[in-house]
Amino acid sequence: MISRLYTVSATLTAVIMATSEHEAEIRFKSDFGEIKDQPIDAVADGEIRAEADLPGDWTVDCLPYCPRDNALTIGEFLDVLPPLVVRDTKTVDMFEATPAAGEKA
Repeated sequence: MISRLYTVSATLTAVIMATSEHEAEIRFKSDFGEIKDQPIDAVADGEIRAEADLPGDWTVDCLPYCPRDNALTIGEFLDVLPPLVVRDTKTVDMFEATPAAGEKA
């Protein structure tokens, strides 16, 4: 799976590298799961696809929270991020009701 960047908000806001929003929440909770023995409720706020999506004081020069072997800054990561694939769901069922050649409608 391809890792992506997500903002995760709680008492803290962090940029997490993960393959999905769910994984971003899990990673956040594992790294910041408790502060002074109080659990943190973390919610992923959405994928970061551009510098404008960065929260607060985060910049493209920052390192995202992720596995320890990451050396990419947020900007470097965004530069190699594959294009967003948007499926056209309006035509998914279009052919389902159309009879095949030779079939009666």
